[in-house]
Amino acid sequence: RTFRKTINNSTSVGFVPTMGALHEGHLSLVREARANNDVVIASIFVNPAQFGKGEDLDRYPRQLEKDSELLKEVGVDHIFAPSSDLMYGKNHVTYVEPMGFGETNEGKSRPGFFRGVATVVTKLFNIVQPTNAYFGQKDAVQCVLIRRIVEDLDMDVNVKIMDTVRESDGLAMSSRNAYLTQEEREKAPVVYQSLCAAREVYDARFARGMDEVEADDLREVVESVLETEPMIKNVQYVSVDDLETMKPLDKVGNDGCVVSLACVLGSVRLIDNIVLR
Repeated sequence: RTFRKTINNSTSVGFVPTMGALHEGHLSLVREARANNDVVIASIFVNPAQFGKGEDLDRYPRQLEKDSELLKEVGVDHIFAPSSDLMYGKNHVTYVEPMGFGETNEGKSRPGFFRGVATVVTKLFNIVQPTNAYFGQKDAVQCVLIRRIVEDLDMDVNVKIMDTVRESDGLAMSSRNAYLTQEEREKAPVVYQSLCAAREVYDARFARGMDEVEADDLREVVESVLETEPMIKNVQYVSVDDLETMKPLDKVGNDGCVVSLACVLGSVRLIDNIVLR
């Protein structure tokens, strides 16, 4: 915060918050920030408030030295890597509770997750005071949540949502992909393939002159593709939601939607989404 006060108000500050274990998706956000801001700041913080009981907080990959080098290579000027004690002191009692997000399918799957995200993002924005903040579309509900926070709490931050960065076979880049065994990794592209099948249905219906598509039809085609892969042990949800609110839709018209899913492949939970419009 003391450092932030040394930056002139006319200087644009780009901010990329991360939990570390960086991949090309993170680095693409940094490059976008570098191209459009005078100063670029990145944070590395594994936020305990967004992990539930039995989740992977303790084993989440941490590689601060390597991540710091990667960030410097792509043009980050300053790295903020606080400890949990710094972010959540012993008397910390204040959290940001975003109403309704716990009722999304992702929120139901991970109770308390969005409260943790809302709290840490609010704290980071208050500390860094960015002009522009960059996030990836892969975490669809999180993106809507962050825009909601900024609007509801009157924050002077421009939220920039960038397209999901994918491997050559379509798998969305994620730090948790490191958990996949070789066999699981070979099967993982089926997740994106299922979403592409939904896009084909959506595009085909509108190409035939229809003005809306049943959300159930999109869900069913995603589920049918996922069911072809025996290594998928559990499809936690397939959602068809409004792009602005993440509220579930019965029918999808010209305004489009976001189709998102969470499934367990082998022992690894994967999420992904696709925007249809």
